[in-house]
Amino acid sequence: MSERPQWWSEPVAATGSAKAEGIRKQLGRPRLDPLTVLVRESAQNSLDAADPDSSGVRYGVHLTQPEDEQLGRWQALLCPGPSAAALGVEELFSGRPVIITISDRGTKGLGGPLHADQALEPGADFVNLLRNIGEPPEQRFRGGTYGFGKGALFTTSSIGTILVRTRCRWQGRLQSRLIAASLSSKFQRNGRVYTGRHWWGHVVDDVPDPLLDAEADDLAARLGLPPMPSDGRGTDIAIVGAQLGSAMGGDEEERQRTVREAADYLASAMMWNLWPLMLPDSAGNFSLHCHVSADGVDVPVPNPDDEPSIRPFVDAYRALDQTPTMLRRKRPATVLGSYAVRAGIAPLHATQASLAAPFIGPSHHCARMRAPRLIVDYLPGPRLANDAVQYGAVFLADLDHDRVFADAEPPTHDAWVVNELSGNEASIVRRAEAEVRSALEIYVERQTDDVAGASTQPPLGALSSRLSALIPTASGLGADGRTAAPSTGGRGASAAWITQAPRMMSIDGDSRIVTRFQVRPNPGKVTIHVVVSVAIDVGTESEPPAGADVPTVLELRDAAGRVVPGDIVTVGPTDPRDWTVIVRPVSGAAARVRLVVHEDGGEP
Repeated sequence: MSERPQWWSEPVAATGSAKAEGIRKQLGRPRLDPLTVLVRESAQNSLDAADPDSSGVRYGVHLTQPEDEQLGRWQALLCPGPSAAALGVEELFSGRPVIITISDRGTKGLGGPLHADQALEPGADFVNLLRNIGEPPEQRFRGGTYGFGKGALFTTSSIGTILVRTRCRWQGRLQSRLIAASLSSKFQRNGRVYTGRHWWGHVVDDVPDPLLDAEADDLAARLGLPPMPSDGRGTDIAIVGAQLGSAMGGDEEERQRTVREAADYLASAMMWNLWPLMLPDSAGNFSLHCHVSADGVDVPVPNPDDEPSIRPFVDAYRALDQTPTMLRRKRPATVLGSYAVRAGIAPLHATQASLAAPFIGPSHHCARMRAPRLIVDYLPGPRLANDAVQYGAVFLADLDHDRVFADAEPPTHDAWVVNELSGNEASIVRRAEAEVRSALEIYVERQTDDVAGASTQPPLGALSSRLSALIPTASGLGADGRTAAPSTGGRGASAAWITQAPRMMSIDGDSRIVTRFQVRPNPGKVTIHVVVSVAIDVGTESEPPAGADVPTVLELRDAAGRVVPGDIVTVGPTDPRDWTVIVRPVSGAAARVRLVVHEDGGEP
């Protein structure tokens, strides 16, 4: 054993070896943002390693720029790098590199033997991550297929270098392991060819081995890796010199993301790609708990239940357990998977939760997935005619065909393609996409027909010219441009005004009136009362007949997705200014919508 840990470079075997360039290229050229690929691949690995006895996987991504003292520890550990491979380790530490640490707890850790030439057994995760290339999964219904996704860990590093600390159960006891690995390019030294793969650890019989137990834990603590419970298992993967990708600057030119911007993006990417596993099951348990931090400060991960941009998909996903539609192939008769679709009100503005959204604007897509419940992609369908409404569908591949759909995934698992399939397998994947597209088209056609039919009905639209003034498009405290009601808080200027005329639309089969209003920035609180009433030829019916149905404000929603039941909301100085109103209409009558405002935050 080497006295001190050191770098070791892999020579090419006489019979040939996998080269580093090939490993780095296994991901191809993903169409996704690199940080999205990182989340998808690393979370998938963590979920595949879930401990069945734990209460869900705790998955975190932590970004840091080490300060001088800790930076010196990293530099002392990794420098000098394997100079013949020109990794650029020394150059990296001349600045302030970013380190992304991906952590999981509630997992089994990276167990199994340390060497790939030992007889492998189920759970040989250490050698499959750090030694082998393209090892197929050991069990059904796992997210990974051939283990190429780990290339995303190396490609995110500007010097192709990662450090791995894990705690697993091996030979009847808990064992900590720590090792670094790098991918560069093949090179020659002293007449010998090297693969470009490197490891940092104790070199034993010309093989690099990890630091173990107390030595591994002590070094992990000095490097600032997340703490590991003394009786817990899990893994930390530190990506050295992480590349954070690009963001758009104020002049719409690309620039490098800051640490905080990257953290915000990662939090959004978790929601868009992992949300089915972030939802509680019927017993209130979670499969996945997500966490992000930037330089020690927690960054909130959006809750899928609270985000209007993704809520239709969440509702459709839950419908799979209640009223799914089974999509089938007719000849030969085959169940392809289950499908559901739901509609919702489109958000007024993009939020932080939309940073990693796979599309722009209102959703009109189907989230496709298979048994691991990780999002494969969002297949676009036809758009609805009204951009105030969005819909989201979900397709879950049938368990009997999970392996077929897994084989159709590229290394990044972000599509189902049939190029490498043939015969019945290609037919299953191709037919599934065709059936999903057809279902989306039928849904949009029906929604269009419902809205068109509704627009010919007197109570829902097509107001006569004498009632056209009831459409609230003018600015002012009231929808008709006049002060809606006496207000002791009035200051002469519009405190709130309607920004979008009421529209009649069908939402999940129910007719609804939707309108929007905006609140002027105000140093104090503003209370808004949305008043709806039946419109008649000569004005507004203030007192309906006893027992008569009346239009009702069901809820108010702000741009961040907060839902306020009823027709009154108080808006503070830091609250969102844009609001959506959902109204249940009355059969046989048109409706007038107006705003009553009190600027002192009291009752209007």
